[in-house]
Amino acid sequence: MERKIPDRVPTFELAIDSQVIDSIIAGADIYDFVEKFGLDAIVTKPDNKKVEIEKNTFKDERGSILKKGKEDYLIPTNIVIKDEKDLKRFEFPDIKAPHRFSSMKRVIERFKSRIAIVVNLRDGFSEARILHGFEQTLIDLVDRPSLIRGIVEKAVDYYSELGKIAAKMGVEIAVTGDDYAGTGGMLMSREHFKEVVYPAMKRLFKNLHNSGLYVIKHSDGNLYPIIDLLVDAGIDCLNPIDPIAGMSLEKVKREYGDKICLMGNVNCAGNLVFGNKNEVIEEVKKCLEIGAPGGGYIISSSNSIHRSVNPENYEAMLEAIKKYGKYLNDKIFIKDY
Repeated sequence: MERKIPDRVPTFELAIDSQVIDSIIAGADIYDFVEKFGLDAIVTKPDNKKVEIEKNTFKDERGSILKKGKEDYLIPTNIVIKDEKDLKRFEFPDIKAPHRFSSMKRVIERFKSRIAIVVNLRDGFSEARILHGFEQTLIDLVDRPSLIRGIVEKAVDYYSELGKIAAKMGVEIAVTGDDYAGTGGMLMSREHFKEVVYPAMKRLFKNLHNSGLYVIKHSDGNLYPIIDLLVDAGIDCLNPIDPIAGMSLEKVKREYGDKICLMGNVNCAGNLVFGNKNEVIEEVKKCLEIGAPGGGYIISSSNSIHRSVNPENYEAMLEAIKKYGKYLNDKIFIKDY
């Protein structure tokens, strides 16, 4: 995070699918997997209670109706905040509820002082997307920007406080996972991002830094139109530098590697799914050659280890990182010893 030279290039993932884990270590959970493979960080998050209202359908503390999809995550299906009146009435779940930090406590007890502990938070835009609906949020960035700004600002207040408590408990890094782009480009114009989202994001990152946390910003897609704003907002690290969206690890390293740490970008929609072990190894070596010199690089997938990733390929990736990701002074030497 401080762009210094470690002994080797660190690796971890923002998410590893449960079925991939089970295919590699039968019956294991994410904690066992991190322990077994010596990953350098583990991601946790505040707990949000959900009640199953019908098969594979849940209602959470925000009032969101969530359906189980093909992956581990749940998909929101309703609109909680329709207008300014709803926004005024809406309150995020009680931060001090007894269950809120149960998972975080277990992670800290098991891993503190051995690996980095990362809390998964949000910038605020994801809350607008979930609470107001994805399509409607994008429409209202233009038609009703004050409503979207109000949701985002309310979310920033909430996540600032969550980050402060997490830091006091022993968490060291926050990652915010709101996506602002896809493979076809930005989900919104630079102007709307700068007007509605950026000020709140900058305030959140300042609050997280004041709590003692480093900040990783995750977003899929082509971020070139706003990457300067993300850096200016105060991120310490950018993830995942999406290759299928046309982003270049080499370009971002050259232009921003003296300002921020980079995390990525072994293609999780390419060789990790469709390739063979040798192709994965060669891609790992290429990423190391580009990202690692001078420090400030965490090698990971280009998004997450999702359900379609070939478990054998992910194992090959981890083995290659261990073998080739060693520093000699400030350089990486990609060769067999």
